[in-house]
Amino acid sequence: MTRCAKGNHDFPVEDEHGARCDIHGVTLVWHGPPITEDNLPGDDGPSRIARPTLGPAPSQRPH
Repeated sequence: MTRCAKGNHDFPVEDEHGARCDIHGVTLVWHGPPITEDNLPGDDGPSRIARPTLGPAPSQRPH
């Protein structure tokens, strides 16, 4: 069972398409196969993709 993100309980409705909690208005929809340990990054890789560093914003001109 999947836990409700807003309540401390299992989702009352859960099937092959997703899970729903009408009490808290939370809906999860499954997309693709379940995540397994093989899908998770290891200790040798970053936990998320590095983003490029942005330069300073252009100076504003007076109106």
